[in-house]
Amino acid sequence: MTTVLNRRSFLAGVLGTPWLANQLVEANTASACEPPPTLDIHVHLFGVGEGGTGCRIAKPVRESSVFRDLVDLLRLVEPGKTIDERYEEVLTEHVRGSGLSKVAILGQDAVYDGNGRPDWARTSFYVPNDYVFAVVARHCETMIACPSINPERADALNELARCHAKGARLLKIHPPTQGVNIADRKHIQFFRCCCELNMVVLVHTGHEHSAPVIDKHLAAPSRLELALDQGCTVVACHAGTGWITDTPDQLPDFVSLLKRYPKLWGDTAVLGTARRVRDFGRLLKFSPLPEEVELVRSRLLHGSDFPFPASPAAFGDRIGAAMALQLEGETNLLKKDFELKEALGIGRVSAQRSFVVANVC
Repeated sequence: MTTVLNRRSFLAGVLGTPWLANQLVEANTASACEPPPTLDIHVHLFGVGEGGTGCRIAKPVRESSVFRDLVDLLRLVEPGKTIDERYEEVLTEHVRGSGLSKVAILGQDAVYDGNGRPDWARTSFYVPNDYVFAVVARHCETMIACPSINPERADALNELARCHAKGARLLKIHPPTQGVNIADRKHIQFFRCCCELNMVVLVHTGHEHSAPVIDKHLAAPSRLELALDQGCTVVACHAGTGWITDTPDQLPDFVSLLKRYPKLWGDTAVLGTARRVRDFGRLLKFSPLPEEVELVRSRLLHGSDFPFPASPAAFGDRIGAAMALQLEGETNLLKKDFELKEALGIGRVSAQRSFVVANVC
């Protein structure tokens, strides 16, 4: 009994809430010989629409250096295979070798006009929910579905119910690229339904540098309050971080919200990259007060932002040159990101936490 109580006390301290600690203690007790399962809550699916996937990538994005570099890095051009098909293969290979139990595969909804119809001219990239479900069905042992639903779409409530019926327990909204103000009170019913269905809502916060932005202010953490006030569990993707040159500084607003909303979390997606070093460091030790540092760390969920690669060398002064060099040699992008965050002291425990928060069955 003493061992269990000590373990429960420890988990309550590092995992955030007593409920979450209890969930993990029960999981550990049920399978004492197996380590707790882990989840990367932020892995992107994408394609160009070849092979009938329904994906879209706007011409400016396809012609960008970011897209070309990813195609080269992942070796997506292969004779006899479409880019969409090849990306699924590469993604599957990285997931299997990552050391993680599962990953959440994200869709990307369109921009919508004032009548709730898709505005393809303003949509930079699109990954339909049906394609997300199809890919996850082919790899259900390692992947879970996170469809994307822009609340501006005319059938948002019906799509929410449909995705839930298909087994989704997560959904993603990307306000600055989808042009949606999630603080608009017309979305109250949408978020109330999310709460009733126990759907975890992932929302991009902080500064975006990988896709065209319609309005950077739509990514402000303060806009999460409407969803949180409806009782939703919300994950602030990227935790309101940005590059050192980005303005305004959104990270303090994220931390302020954590103190007020126990159902708010942040993920560590893209925080392992070179230009987020400063903000990742601030996030892990935001305050000189130990209790505030512990609060922030205890509410972080593991996410990679795959396929965007981590940069261990940028963290050499924190994890040591030898470890940074070792991690730079890792070719599995998911594993590289996971092990970098483990070296920073926030990896495995946040990945275990992700598995529980995401309602993974």
